[in-house]
Amino acid sequence: MKPSPYARKKIALNSEMNVVPYIDVMLVLLVIFMVTTPMMTTGVDVDLPREQTNTLSQNQLPVIVSLTGSGEIFISYENNIDMPISEPELINTLTNLQTQGSAEGLQPLQVMINADQNNQYGAIMGLMANLQQAGIKKIGLLTGAPLPTPQL
Repeated sequence: MKPSPYARKKIALNSEMNVVPYIDVMLVLLVIFMVTTPMMTTGVDVDLPREQTNTLSQNQLPVIVSLTGSGEIFISYENNIDMPISEPELINTLTNLQTQGSAEGLQPLQVMINADQNNQYGAIMGLMANLQQAGIKKIGLLTGAPLPTPQL
């Protein structure tokens, strides 16, 4: 007798986990992170001079004023990151931050200059004079980590 074409066949159940969908999801997440990670870097590109210095340790974050090689000025403080600013606006902003800090009883405002190493000495000194006009007494210069010395 011939078996019926409509009869069910007994197949053993597969009790192993199918990991292919999980691998697909992980690969999609990997691609998303690879695409978005370069977009997360912020900051003005300046070529910092490299010197051995002590690290900055304090509770209050400093205001960072960046001076590019082309003479553009950017300021970073609180939630404002790398805002382009003119010299008169810089003086007004720092004066306002200084008065706010003294009204709240905070330490004097500290400003760090993030200047390109190819800037002219006069441009950096002009920026420091503007900071002094704003009443800033603590000014620091940011540097990059020193390059390792080749051993002979």
